[in-house]
Amino acid sequence: MRENWLHKLDSRPFLRNFSLLTVGNFGSRIISMVINIIVARFLAPERYGEYSLVLTYISMFYFVASLGLSQLVTRSVAREQDNSAYYFRLSLVLRGWGFIVSAVAFALYAFFTHQEFSSFFIFSILGGVFLESLWDAEQNVAFGMQRMEWNTVIGISATLLNLVIYLLMPRSWFTVESVLAVYLGVYVLKTVAYYVCLKHFSLLRGDGGQKQISFQESQAYLKQAMPFYLMYLLSLFTGQFPILFLEHNTGVVEVAYFNTANKLLLPITLFMQTAFSAFFPNQSILFARDRAAFSQQTRKVLALVCGLGVYMAVSASLFKGELVALLYGVDYANTANVLAYQCWYTVLYGIFCLNGNTLGAADAQGKLAVCSVIYALVSTPILYFSSRRGAEGLAAGFVVASILNLLYIFPVLKKTVGGAMTWKFSGRLLVVVFASIAF
Repeated sequence: MRENWLHKLDSRPFLRNFSLLTVGNFGSRIISMVINIIVARFLAPERYGEYSLVLTYISMFYFVASLGLSQLVTRSVAREQDNSAYYFRLSLVLRGWGFIVSAVAFALYAFFTHQEFSSFFIFSILGGVFLESLWDAEQNVAFGMQRMEWNTVIGISATLLNLVIYLLMPRSWFTVESVLAVYLGVYVLKTVAYYVCLKHFSLLRGDGGQKQISFQESQAYLKQAMPFYLMYLLSLFTGQFPILFLEHNTGVVEVAYFNTANKLLLPITLFMQTAFSAFFPNQSILFARDRAAFSQQTRKVLALVCGLGVYMAVSASLFKGELVALLYGVDYANTANVLAYQCWYTVLYGIFCLNGNTLGAADAQGKLAVCSVIYALVSTPILYFSSRRGAEGLAAGFVVASILNLLYIFPVLKKTVGGAMTWKFSGRLLVVVFASIAF
């Protein structure tokens, strides 16, 4: 019986990868939630807000360094698995240039905004960007080879190590600097471990180490990545920039309230990220080989993401006050209403993520770039002005902006998928989502 179940799992790559990533990501994210609670309690809102800002800078300048390579490399490896080493090496070369671009962008940002960073914060931000780039390059290969178990093993091991370190640290040692030092140290270890796994289990195949990478090849690959890159850069306007708006308009304490709400939503965001990461390689292959199956699978994933997202969002928003008080304490009471708005934004954002996945798998990078431009233009002014009302106002702004953006995202998704994605199905799904938000 057990062998029959394992055989079925191995014969269905999406189900296998989704299961592995779900187990690994849920395990590591649940541990991360415990870590975040410890850090938030020990640092208190103001210092935790500073720590959150550093992580925001790392994420923001990582996007600049990424050059839009992530989905493109995963897709290339998925379609040419015997040449994975070449694409890995090509992505490392390009990411090296991307890191230089991000370092220059960081220097210009500090100069024009007159921000003063300590030497340690500068090292932490650039070090975090560099490690994120390496980890993503390794992850792209594993995802393209549809071997995602190493994300599970390494991810859980790294977060457990983080937790053990924080549990053993005396409370008096908890500072923004010490927490960042632990974060970077563990990141180095897990990046090295991932590369060892890629080599040991022969996931780097082909002559990637011998084949010379020409300037023309690099240029051509970057050209393919540019629509993805544009999408990533525009996502800054609705991902990282709102945190900076919030800090500028209302202070770091409101940043702490907003980010603690985000951390409490890790189970929901985790489910969505896992589903999309597991689905993308299979989706890319299906688009090239079987359009009917591509359409049917995309419809199923959309229904699954919306259904489970609504269930988890309803559960979280009903008990928001109790959750915040129990986990973070009375100092973070203002997080409760922020959490309620964030729940529903996360569900709506899942639709946008699936649209990005689908357009990427369908080689429709240009259309994806157009959607990203419109999304940024619609959302940015709403988020900027709503951030003047603190963390709760910003969270409400995200919901309003998402509803407006659905007006064009859903038709684009339906047109790309076709077939199984009928207007009747789409309408019913939206009715369920909006009725749940109203409730």
